[in-house]
Amino acid sequence: MIKNLLSVIICVYNEEKTVEKLINKVQASKLPKKFSKEIIIIDNCSTDQTRNILKKFLNNKNYIIRLQDKNYGKGNSIIEGLKISKGEYIVFQDADLEYDPNNYLFLLNEAIKKNLDAVLGSRSLHDPNYHIYRLNSFGTKYFTRLINFLYKSSFTDTSTNHKLVKSEVLKKLELKSKGFELDFEIAIKLAKKNYKYAEIPISFYPRTKKDGKKLKIIDGFKCLKVILLNYF
Repeated sequence: MIKNLLSVIICVYNEEKTVEKLINKVQASKLPKKFSKEIIIIDNCSTDQTRNILKKFLNNKNYIIRLQDKNYGKGNSIIEGLKISKGEYIVFQDADLEYDPNNYLFLLNEAIKKNLDAVLGSRSLHDPNYHIYRLNSFGTKYFTRLINFLYKSSFTDTSTNHKLVKSEVLKKLELKSKGFELDFEIAIKLAKKNYKYAEIPISFYPRTKKDGKKLKIIDGFKCLKVILLNYF
């Protein structure tokens, strides 16, 4: 682990329209004084032009890029990125433009100021009606309330992608989820193990299915399974 280093793990799958712009925004994002960042990009076997775009960054020492040979799931990409990360803190980033990399500065400042193990960027604290689709809104709110009830936690947005966690803490969670349900597993285990966490409001720019939104109903059942299995 390298002190004052932030590891940004970018999960990529079929994001040819946004991935290059997103990478440039991550590179340009500001951090607290003395902090630097390493950018880890895990491509989950994209089938569009995403890989050809990523190949332009392969010989750039500012990036660590892994091109997986199979679609193992978003959660798996984060777990693989975690294995090679060296930072004191880890933050997750989707390869679309829903989440602004400029949030890193505020997440880190909150973690440092209050000596927290994790800081979650809550979309709900910024705008309770941020969802485009009612089903997504219901799932996020219902699962967050269920987690709070079962695990005596106080989250407002457990499915947020912008989770910043101390690397030593994240590695102790022994994460297992391979898909989108990893977001809930992390929140659950932070609460179960009594780690110090907080949430701050972040802006969010939701996209439609036409734009590339990938969540499906089956992902909701997988999330519910993770919530219940970790309780019993």
